[in-house]
Amino acid sequence: MSFAMSLKTLNREALVGILIIVLVILLGIIVPIASPNDASGFVADPLAPPSMSLPFGADHMGRDLFVRTFAAARLDIVLALLGASVPIVVGTFIGVLTGAAERKIAGALWDALINALTAFPEIVLVLAIITMLGGGWDGLLYAIWISRWAQYARLARAKTLKLHESEFVQAAKVLGYSRIRILAKHIMPNVYSEAIAYGLSDFVFIIVVIGGLSFLGMGVRPPTPEWGGMLAEGRIYLQTTPRLVLWPGAILSLTAIGVALFAQGLARHRKEAVR
Repeated sequence: MSFAMSLKTLNREALVGILIIVLVILLGIIVPIASPNDASGFVADPLAPPSMSLPFGADHMGRDLFVRTFAAARLDIVLALLGASVPIVVGTFIGVLTGAAERKIAGALWDALINALTAFPEIVLVLAIITMLGGGWDGLLYAIWISRWAQYARLARAKTLKLHESEFVQAAKVLGYSRIRILAKHIMPNVYSEAIAYGLSDFVFIIVVIGGLSFLGMGVRPPTPEWGGMLAEGRIYLQTTPRLVLWPGAILSLTAIGVALFAQGLARHRKEAVR
């Protein structure tokens, strides 16, 4: 009941974003399971046109483009969720601890490390990490985790320092609450709520990074269906068979639009709730 009521209170922008995300996720689950064709199997002649059995036609190797497009949706969304969740949890936790640290030297050292990582060009850092660790989805995730945690740590540290001066935290100190209780009950919930809101917009960035790195051949390895890899394979046939690029690019863009709408709608909803 509370979940239904919370959905009703969201604005139209957020609801449209949720609808798009849920639709893409459901298709990503249902299509590969319900279709008789395997995502990596050869089912028709190369570049076969669309038909009843092949709604999007076949790709350059005779694989079902419809199944591959939505199988890639499942993989990309899961990778983006994993890529965003670990930096949110780890980076925010480190930021809260450094912001609450009483030793100024330790806080200054952490602050210098976080600022150094956030100031470094992120795409260069990601490419360097993938080069050292190797491609594939595991190397891709490690690169995102290592390069993104500092963003959340910086955000959490700044929010923690601000909360320390707030009236309700000062009141908790006067009442004799322990530092651990103040962190757990008053600071961390507020910081994590803001980090999650930021993470929704970061989700779009991570999807684009995953697709871009796979496009460059440094992400998910073929024949595993992935939007960026499919775009890279289809770009050769862009003039003769543009649907090889059109469909995965359209679903990728639709997913990014859905997440962006949900993030913007949720941010607007939070501002209205504060008022």
